Amino acid sequence: MTTEFIKNKITNSGLKFTHQRWVIYDALYQADSHPTADQVFEIIKLANPSLSLGTVYKTLDSFVQNGLIQKFMDQNGVMRFDAIIDAHSHLYCKETHEIRDFRNEELEKMLQNFISKQRLNDFEIEDVSIVFKGRKKQ
Repeated sequence: MTTEFIKNKITNSGLKFTHQRWVIYDALYQADSHPTADQVFEIIKLANPSLSLGTVYKTLDSFVQNGLIQKFMDQNGVMRFDAIIDAHSHLYCKETHEIRDFRNEELEKMLQNFISKQRLNDFEIEDVSIVFKGRKKQ
C-alpha cells in the first residue's frame, strides 16, 4: 500500500493527513488479526518512539468517528479495530482468539437478498456481522 493511497483514504474521510495518522492507519491496514489499540501501539512504537499510547487511542477513535475504520468487541470483551469497512465476515479461533477476515460474495449476496425480503417497516439494517467460530486446523 502506498503513502498516496493512505493519504487519500485519510483526507477523503475528512481528516487532515499527518505522519501520526499515516503510521497508525498503515499498521492497522497491514495487520491480519484485527488488533487492539495496545497492539497497534506495540507495532509502531519502535519506529515511532514519540507516539504515545494515548495518541493511538485518540487517532483510532477519530478514524472510527470519520468512517475510516470500524471497531468491534471480540468474544472476550476486548475492543478490536478493522481497516476493512465494506461487508465481510470473520473467522474467530476459540483457542488463540485470532480474528481473520472472511470474504465470500455468494454469502454477501444471499444475505442481501434475505434482508431485502424481510418486512422490517420500523427498522433499517445498516450492517450485518457474521462470525464463524471454531479452531485452526493444525
